[in-house]
Amino acid sequence: MQRAQHRQPGQTEDAGRMGRTGRRAVRDVRAVGIRMRTAGAAVLAAALVLSSALPALAAPPGPASVSRRVCIDAGHGGTDPGAINGTLREKDLTLDIANRLSALLLNTGLGFSVVMMRTGDVTLGNTERATICNDGRADTVLSIHLNASSDPGVDYFRAFYGKKAKDAAFTQTVSDAYALTKPNSTEPLPKLAPTNFASGLLLKTDAPACLAETVFLTNLGEAAALGDGTGTRQQQIAQQLFSGLRAWYRV
Repeated sequence: MQRAQHRQPGQTEDAGRMGRTGRRAVRDVRAVGIRMRTAGAAVLAAALVLSSALPALAAPPGPASVSRRVCIDAGHGGTDPGAINGTLREKDLTLDIANRLSALLLNTGLGFSVVMMRTGDVTLGNTERATICNDGRADTVLSIHLNASSDPGVDYFRAFYGKKAKDAAFTQTVSDAYALTKPNSTEPLPKLAPTNFASGLLLKTDAPACLAETVFLTNLGEAAALGDGTGTRQQQIAQQLFSGLRAWYRV
């Protein structure tokens, strides 16, 4: 005996068939959705594997130059003594620091070469200095200076760029890497943010250029450290500038 099929009130036979068809369609759509999610997970997993196999992007800031040729400018010289504090003259100290920086670049086996702006007490104008760097095909130009103030308590580091597009990134790198401490102290030497300076040397050189006012010669503590005869303070300054160049060339 056939069992009667019960329908909901108002449901016709065709409507019942349509309901059953609709339920099958829903089940089919759910199955397709599950397959799509599974396929999507597989694609994501493959992408993660591929991305992990890719080499890391080269770190900023500067080019991985093959030559790594640095033009070192010992500020002032000859008839231009620069800042003076007692027997200490800026032109003598910048040359000392420049020679120490040159030795660090040449003797660490990192592939640096150096163009020295001056090796003695000679007078050079900004155009002459720029020509020396350009003719020497330098990758970077670093001009070394010591600052001065009427206040003997003032002491900080600041770097300057000439043309923003050419020099700003290099100057910022030198500044970021400069981590000198105050004389005979573990307290960091203050740093001011890099800024623009219309120096003829910075403007006329082809390579990225930075002028670094490393410390204040007129500061009492700096003058004592720079003039103690050991060269320790000069070496510390050279080491910080060396760190900036290493950061730029990523070595």
